[in-house]
Amino acid sequence: MKKRSAIVIFLALVILVAGLAISPHIRSWKNAEFTVKVIGTEGTEFEGFCTHEVKYVIGSRTEATDMEGEMTADKNTFEFAVPGIEISCIINNKTPGNSITVILLKDGTEVNRAEGAEYDYYLDYYPSVT
Repeated sequence: MKKRSAIVIFLALVILVAGLAISPHIRSWKNAEFTVKVIGTEGTEFEGFCTHEVKYVIGSRTEATDMEGEMTADKNTFEFAVPGIEISCIINNKTPGNSITVILLKDGTEVNRAEGAEYDYYLDYYPSVT
């Protein structure tokens, strides 16, 4: 009987240690601080939206954040704050021939970037579950 109890306790400790070792890689329910940064040359206009999913212990909801602006001599960078766990973003460059850069930051760290003179920029961030 004592041998069986010792084996059960040993297995419980192994499972506990393994759980603590992989826990940083498990998706958190805490909302991230996303920032979408759009940078361009004077006279460039853009519009678009980001959808983000806010997760709770039970259920989830998806919301959209509209983004638009025009680059001027005084303002060539626009930043939009978007909370959530996952994010999908489309930015449309409305000025042909002008280049823009779209950067997605999660908690201040760059996770995705698109740049050039294209018309549509698609950025996303879906955390992996390992």
